[in-house]
Amino acid sequence: MKSSSSCGITVNHILTRYGSVKAMPYSWEILLELPASAEETYDMEVKYKREMEQFQYTPSIPFNGSKTECYLNLTEEFKNFINDAS
Repeated sequence: MKSSSSCGITVNHILTRYGSVKAMPYSWEILLELPASAEETYDMEVKYKREMEQFQYTPSIPFNGSKTECYLNLTEEFKNFINDAS
């Protein structure tokens, strides 16, 4: 099975957004929850999505965000950010 990551902003709790098999048809785990201002969060998302553009991936079973938020790999910088923030 192919492993991928989804990176995106949600104003709802993750279980509200992906709390059913229909909403998220894949196994998942949270790598990082980062409470920050909306502006900081948006800026961070835009930065890392640009850096990971070459890794963008569209899974075969669609879900909310599957066309714009999925990546086959994360940049080393983003992996370090996740590790440092955890």
